[in-house]
Amino acid sequence: MKFAGILSATALAVSASLAVSPAFAASIENFDGPIVLSPTQAPGAWYTDRSAPDVFVSGATYGGRTGVLEVGVDGADFRGPNSFPGVPNFSDTEGRKLDLAPGTTNLSIELYIDPAYANGDARRLAGFWGTGVGAGGAVTAYPIIEFFNTGAGGSFRVWDSTAPGSFTAIGLPTGFAYDTWQTLDITLANNQFNYTIGDLNFSVAALGSTSISNVILQAHNAGSDYSVHWDNLSGGAVPEPATWAMMIMGFGFAGATLRRRGRALAKA
Repeated sequence: MKFAGILSATALAVSASLAVSPAFAASIENFDGPIVLSPTQAPGAWYTDRSAPDVFVSGATYGGRTGVLEVGVDGADFRGPNSFPGVPNFSDTEGRKLDLAPGTTNLSIELYIDPAYANGDARRLAGFWGTGVGAGGAVTAYPIIEFFNTGAGGSFRVWDSTAPGSFTAIGLPTGFAYDTWQTLDITLANNQFNYTIGDLNFSVAALGSTSISNVILQAHNAGSDYSVHWDNLSGGAVPEPATWAMMIMGFGFAGATLRRRGRALAKA
């Protein structure tokens, strides 16, 4: 009887946990210690995506924290609008990519919103990217959250890979302030990429994506020096709602069976 009650309580706790948070996510990188860099794809390494930033170093101190990742842009490396045929400023997107465990469907990271981002012309500043893959590992979509300056202040925007592909500005979460850390979350569920920053939520079609194969941390070189700071990258496989329901039903069934067994023993 006592064990049945504990099991039922556990089922309720699991249900509540799954309803309010990306379950089964684990730390991928806390950036406290050294990280491995590579110019080309390699297991466990952050390898160049498009162009390598001037600085990509963990263990930095910034934004009131120690042990964060600093991505630094050198304006002297600006390549200009014709740096890649057919895609303006392609090579001025500077970042590194890390391959993820198979089956990853959730990514979360903290971004420091530097007060300097509030000033200046309209420009891209920080990008949290992934690559969605489907059957056979074919690329199907690019889930992206970026922070950018609209020319009148900062805003978040997200990417919809539906042809021809476009960004949508989604504004700022309630209580947003500069000189704070903001948590950015991308979750793949029900063939949608769900973007979350605070109380901001926006969903786009995942176009058949079944997992996220890598994470990319980007800055954008517009000809001036600046830095982006990241912390606490986590991710994992988040069960679909149907799987959650089956888990919870299993807990409930086991609890009910033990309760019936307890009553039968009490009558014997």
